[in-house]
Amino acid sequence: MGLKTYGVGVGTEAVQYSIYKADIVNDGKLPINFGGIRIEDAPDSEYYTPGMLSFYGKDNGTQFEGFKLTLENPDNFQKVLDYLLNKKDRFKLVFDNGKDNVERARVFSGKQNNITYLVLSMVNEKGKKVGYVEAISTKEIPLLTSRLGGVFQYYNDYLEYRKNKAANFSYLDFIKETDDRFYKANNNLK
Repeated sequence: MGLKTYGVGVGTEAVQYSIYKADIVNDGKLPINFGGIRIEDAPDSEYYTPGMLSFYGKDNGTQFEGFKLTLENPDNFQKVLDYLLNKKDRFKLVFDNGKDNVERARVFSGKQNNITYLVLSMVNEKGKKVGYVEAISTKEIPLLTSRLGGVFQYYNDYLEYRKNKAANFSYLDFIKETDDRFYKANNNLK
């Protein structure tokens, strides 16, 4: 795919991951599919996102620990989100925080592949929902925690809190136990 490194800087002080991009993919010469959904460029967008697909890797790119798929096409974003929401045998929604008319962060746990999927939806300049999906191996804790800022911060707080809890301690359990109004305010899990 002709991957090029775009430097180090993702991760923690102890573990750094490089970002790799493929011009052949991002120039539209090699199609991208997610769950059988063909990913297309955004129609009539005022903004161009050159890094539509990027990979996170260490060890000089010999192995990738995750990827980020930026979806500027509203139809594609909705199809990918619906795929994750509807394939309950493959993905479990473990975190859902925010509002669709601003930003909404969702975290899915891959039931079969030990992958954590971070999905951020936001509203573009035309009022349409767009966003990104980051897929990260669950064993790559430094990479995962480095991606959990901003609207994903409450999920990061939950992960820290549950370290001394039973394995089945959920985000809803966290909200009940902490009884924090900020965690409750934008929670969408039931």
